[in-house]
Amino acid sequence: MIDDTVQAARRSAVRSVALVGVLAVCFGVLPLQGDRWWLGVLIGSAVLAAMVPLTVRRVRRVLGSDRPGLEALEALVLLSGMLVVGFAAIYFAMNRDGDQLAGLDTRIDALYFTVTTLSTVGFGDITASGQAARLVVTVQILCNLVFVGIAVRVFVGAARRAGRRTSDT
Repeated sequence: MIDDTVQAARRSAVRSVALVGVLAVCFGVLPLQGDRWWLGVLIGSAVLAAMVPLTVRRVRRVLGSDRPGLEALEALVLLSGMLVVGFAAIYFAMNRDGDQLAGLDTRIDALYFTVTTLSTVGFGDITASGQAARLVVTVQILCNLVFVGIAVRVFVGAARRAGRRTSDT
């Protein structure tokens, strides 16, 4: 039983790292600025929109799983990665002229700004100076509250329910 759990945890970790890795590679190589800046906004928005049906599907998987805790953790890692990469792509693309986000010049800057906003740290070294950027940052903050407040609670609750059901049988 312990061997099965360890193997399942390893598989889950490998899947999580692979999925987030694919997101990171796509973010690193796709043309998100220049003449095709709109592609970055489109890709980032598509990643964020895909979180809704993916969350529903993952909650169902957690509820039907023999290892709901692992399923919930894997889902939260993937969804967190999607949240970061989706907003980072939008920020990087929309700042093509450097007039929306002061201090955001590279893809790493975009990831950094997204993570500091997600964590509510906000060091102030990169700031939303344009109206469009302020609107997108406001949307991200609201999404962060929903994601952290609701998604984590839903996944933890689903894992607990599924865990109780599994231990009862």
